[in-house]
Amino acid sequence: MPRRFLDVFPREIRDLIYTLVLQSPSGAVSLTPWTVEVARSLSLLRTCKQVRRECKDIIWQHNGLWLRDSTQLSRRLSYLERYKSIKHIRHLKIYLALLDRDELEWISTAFKCLVGWSRYGNLKTITLCAVRERPRSVEEFHEELQLMMLGDSVDGRLYRETSTWTRMAIYTGWPPFAHWGKQMWLKAMLQDSSKAYELLREMHGILRGELWVNGSLCFRDKHIIRTFDFDPRDGELHFVIGEASPG
Repeated sequence: MPRRFLDVFPREIRDLIYTLVLQSPSGAVSLTPWTVEVARSLSLLRTCKQVRRECKDIIWQHNGLWLRDSTQLSRRLSYLERYKSIKHIRHLKIYLALLDRDELEWISTAFKCLVGWSRYGNLKTITLCAVRERPRSVEEFHEELQLMMLGDSVDGRLYRETSTWTRMAIYTGWPPFAHWGKQMWLKAMLQDSSKAYELLREMHGILRGELWVNGSLCFRDKHIIRTFDFDPRDGELHFVIGEASPG
């Protein structure tokens, strides 16, 4: 039988391994927006009680805590703004695995940048679309395959963008996990689906204009038109950017 990790390596070697796993390249643990890297590294603490005792303090010896950080997504979209072709984009559609709070918070970090696309270009609408359980066309399955094969890693998610003259589509997805891992991740994400309402209100406040949820107008110029409830696994959020969106 293979020997146990705790029996093979002395404590000094184990501490080095814990440090390599838990230490962030940025020197900080960013808990929001949630990323795959955070989940992977902190999952070490759930291995067993002894490993948890040994490595829980190492996180704070080598990292600080950031509750909110600029994301690779926001920096990437800010970088795209320098291209002249971006000024022609009128409609942006972003495909997400889920429309739960974690994914929405990740997208919201780029909203101020997208206001810039509207001010200095022609961006009029932003649509967020959940793709996990809704029916998809052959073309959409092809795009998902391209995402898995050619997508970049952005904030721990797969990312790929395509554009025509006036439209841009951003495809995002989860990295390859075992089936049981996907189910555990999905269950954890859906636990906070009820908390998405206030976040959507904040996102609408950045863009103003209108927010349509599954085809129904719910917010206009920061005023509530109707309350809503939606399934984060199969829904669509459509933002119409207001004329006087704040910077």
